[in-house]
Amino acid sequence: MPPSPRFEVVSGILLILCGLLAAGCSSSRVDPASGPPRLVVVLSIDQMRADYFDRFAGRFEGGLDRLRREGMLFTQAQQDHAVTATAVGHAAIATGTYPAKHGIVANAWWDRLKGRSIYAVEDSLPILGLTNALGASPALLLRSTVGDWLKEASPAGKVFSVSLKDRASILTAGRLADGAYWYYDPLGFFVTSTHYLADRYPAWLARFNGDGDVRKGRGGVWDRLADSSTYTASREDAFPAEADGVHTTFPHTLSADSMAYFGEVRYAPIGDQLSFSLAKRLIEAERLGKDRQPDLLFLGASAADGIGHLYGPYSQEIEDYYLRLDIEIGVLLDLLDREVGPGNYLLVLTSDHGVMPMPEELQRRGVNAARVDTRALLTPIIEATRAAFAMPDLRIVNASGLYIDQRSRTLPPDTLRLIRRFIAQSLVQHPDIADAFTYDELADPATPDRPFLAVFRRSFYPDRSPDVMPLLKEFRLPLVPRGTTHESPYPYDTHVPLVFFSSRVEPRTIDRPVRAVDIAPTIAQVLGIPMPADLDGVPLPEVFEAWQSPPLLP
Repeated sequence: MPPSPRFEVVSGILLILCGLLAAGCSSSRVDPASGPPRLVVVLSIDQMRADYFDRFAGRFEGGLDRLRREGMLFTQAQQDHAVTATAVGHAAIATGTYPAKHGIVANAWWDRLKGRSIYAVEDSLPILGLTNALGASPALLLRSTVGDWLKEASPAGKVFSVSLKDRASILTAGRLADGAYWYYDPLGFFVTSTHYLADRYPAWLARFNGDGDVRKGRGGVWDRLADSSTYTASREDAFPAEADGVHTTFPHTLSADSMAYFGEVRYAPIGDQLSFSLAKRLIEAERLGKDRQPDLLFLGASAADGIGHLYGPYSQEIEDYYLRLDIEIGVLLDLLDREVGPGNYLLVLTSDHGVMPMPEELQRRGVNAARVDTRALLTPIIEATRAAFAMPDLRIVNASGLYIDQRSRTLPPDTLRLIRRFIAQSLVQHPDIADAFTYDELADPATPDRPFLAVFRRSFYPDRSPDVMPLLKEFRLPLVPRGTTHESPYPYDTHVPLVFFSSRVEPRTIDRPVRAVDIAPTIAQVLGIPMPADLDGVPLPEVFEAWQSPPLLP
């Protein structure tokens, strides 16, 4: 992130705090009707594994308990592509398509023409009020979202998104949304891009930023919500592979320094508490669900990912986070019941990806798991490739896969194919590599099938995807010396929760396989709006059938 000069920050603060006072008073909610929902809320819990519902079930007393008991729960939902990253998963949820169509192949990828890595939502359009800050927009997203379909079918319908992460907010909101808001660390404010707003922030957001809710946590302590003896679904608190290897136990003290603290917000429950607070303000201020024009809100809980990366899925920190999330979702559901009406809204809970348990945790459970230094793995293979083709200056870039940089030397297609094949064959000789897929194999529909070919093909977009995509063996964790990560096609990264909740939806558990790309077409069908004909996902009939019946509750 480029540094912002003092005058830039000051001017940004002034613009963010300004705005005309919102007019109009809140009216009472409308009565339940037999038509489409008047508000759809898609709640994406970043890095939520599907098994959290079962592991922590006995501890939930609020919203997660209510969703589990009263919702339509699909137990076999998958993010069914190879590169399970935040940007990729959120684009799949919102567009109903795989990366092969929506074009978001990773959080960042190597741009062959620019000769640099580009971020999934980068753009020259600046953050509103901060002209020197790195811009962001959905310009690189190649498909329309369900919010776009709604705006095209019903322009009076409102579409918004809120998340700590810009890529989560932007890639779910799409191009035509009324607003997409995310957290900007240098200021500790929620912001947006000039793609969405031209001149000023809405008054309710200016007030939220001005109230100083973010700053109230400075110097605070994150301690367990319950007695330490009750965290039996998790391992011991002290675990050297967590975080920095030192600060691994409760309580966790947040910095009193503003700039340090603003960054720590992404790795503590307060981050998602702020997102939920902002979403509730938005629902009330923008009067979502107050008329018969359907509205749509995407809410991303991004701190779940930050905490999960640092402490892992079997940590007490993750268990504590979900106890707090249970409360937040309960408050949100109460608000929706009160302001919109139980029969008038549909809430969808899902996730962009899961996460791998820490190798050290798996090892003591008898699983063959390890951390893999991918840089050390790739260096001799790159050197061998240069030697084999007598190209000492050949540049090979590792950016969610291996890219052959041709800016200084354009390689003939046959030579390029041979280099790709040589790299792939060299990779599979390594004991930690399960397979390697070349650009040519993924582009050719006649390539003989083999394990994981299909999911890698779903993640393949020719102009953006690597020349070679390696696949580490299961339970091999790349790059990180501590903590954990995701981005593999294995079940611990692809298996996500999926719940559809409303008083109109009969509580059921459905065990058949479904996919995250089915969410957008299901919402479109329930709302009765047109959708593109070439989606990868399909509407889930169980949900649609529920909306053909009268409300289950008066």
